[in-house]
Amino acid sequence: MHIVYLPPYSPDLNPIEQAFSAIKAYFRRVYPEFARSRTTGTDTVDFIDVYQKLFDAVFYITQEHAQGFFHHSGYM
Repeated sequence: MHIVYLPPYSPDLNPIEQAFSAIKAYFRRVYPEFARSRTTGTDTVDFIDVYQKLFDAVFYITQEHAQGFFHHSGYM
């Protein structure tokens, strides 16, 4: 086994950063009311179902997405 140390902050080499970006983009596209409440500073969102919406956003990432993230990072 050969250990390769990464730079301290290297989002291009870290597939999870790409996954987080895709999840945030999905969330903004499908639930624009969340983005509006953040930029205006007003609380127009009912946060009771925020966990369900976040769950949906996380499971938007498919196996093909994940493979693409790893390929883009140079691991495949």
